[in-house]
Amino acid sequence: MIRTILSVTFLCGATYLGAQSYPLSENTWSNPEFVDRFLGTYGFDTEKTPSVSKEEGAVFQRVSRVAGNNPNQAINLLRSAITSESSGAMDFALANFLLQQNNMGAAVASYKTAIRKFPNFGRAYKNLGLAYIQQNNFREALTNLTKALEILGADGGLLGLIGYCHLNLERHGPALDAYRLALVYEPDSRDWRLGQLKALQQLRKYDEVESIIYRYIEENPTEPEFWLQQANAFIAQQKYSAAAANFEVVKLLGAGDAKMLVLLGDIYVNLNAPVLALEPYQAALDSGNVDAAEALSLAKTLSRLLPALELKGFLEKIESTYAGALKQADQLTLLTLQAGNALAMGDRTAAMTALTEVVSKDPLNGGALITLGSYHYSDDAFEKALDYYGRAEKVEAVKLDALLGSARTLVKQEKYREAISKLKEAQLIRDQPYVAQYISNLQKFVN
Repeated sequence: MIRTILSVTFLCGATYLGAQSYPLSENTWSNPEFVDRFLGTYGFDTEKTPSVSKEEGAVFQRVSRVAGNNPNQAINLLRSAITSESSGAMDFALANFLLQQNNMGAAVASYKTAIRKFPNFGRAYKNLGLAYIQQNNFREALTNLTKALEILGADGGLLGLIGYCHLNLERHGPALDAYRLALVYEPDSRDWRLGQLKALQQLRKYDEVESIIYRYIEENPTEPEFWLQQANAFIAQQKYSAAAANFEVVKLLGAGDAKMLVLLGDIYVNLNAPVLALEPYQAALDSGNVDAAEALSLAKTLSRLLPALELKGFLEKIESTYAGALKQADQLTLLTLQAGNALAMGDRTAAMTALTEVVSKDPLNGGALITLGSYHYSDDAFEKALDYYGRAEKVEAVKLDALLGSARTLVKQEKYREAISKLKEAQLIRDQPYVAQYISNLQKFVN
């Protein structure tokens, strides 16, 4: 495998739900009818919700008149009315506004106050769980959501969120159970379907993933996340061609991020179709979400596989994409790759210019030294070739290639003993059958 096919949990893992904004129904204070409904819930079910006094009801009415245009004023009204003796409903409403403004710490504190005042306040437990999810504190979120479930009873939203917490805590069995129950209540929920599929994949139940996801795709063929989840299952089973086909569908749907595009390119490389890898790799670069080091890593892989003309275009793409933003080390790597490509295309002048610049700035640049050695070897300038190969032998990352280059040059000079010595040193780094056979053949010329 030339480039490792990576685990693809990042493609549609826990992010699908964490990025979702969960609206709190109690926040729609600009709707007077809703305010009436909101107030009507308090004191009606005294086991699950606290009572609201007439004075507190008047505060809520004032809050409703300003909340739509000035939530900060609504917050101030509530804070000024809250006392140690006031209803927990007041703290709950305040917490909802704070949560809406992403003031998580203060929201959590207000929810806890509401619960302390009314310990059986199911909706406060639920929203406290939501606040903890926003903070990625899934353990605390799970505790509070489970308590809400105990008080309020089951519904799809609560069960799905509980599944989400289990998933992020890597409790994949309970996550799957919760998602399955959530889908009983909300069978068309995109989030709960994706959570179910994710849990199944983590449990390696790939056959079940495939059987379920075919139905989901048939019901909603324009939903890219389902195609991505199916691709995950294909990759886990090493069905790389099928995964690539799914990624292509995601591209057609206008979805897929840089990681997916790079992964698609990697699959094509591993399927011995490097030319097909060019388009997704270039699209990934265009996204602006691939750093220079990763782009150069792709180029190094392609430099061993692509025809010279196609590689030249990809290197030019990197040069234009990261113009002025490359660190010196990355600049030198790119120059080295461009020099090797110029040699392959017969442009020896361009190659020498680039390599000379690289070595002048980085005397121990192994790639440049190896390429210069190869350049002089092809010109039958064996002493110069040996000089560059010898310098490259001091660079650990390219020592093996440098030793083999030196051996090849020494054979050209009929210095067989010295060549054998270099080859034996290379074998100590990595034993290779063809090198062992080469040593055996050369031994015939020295005995």
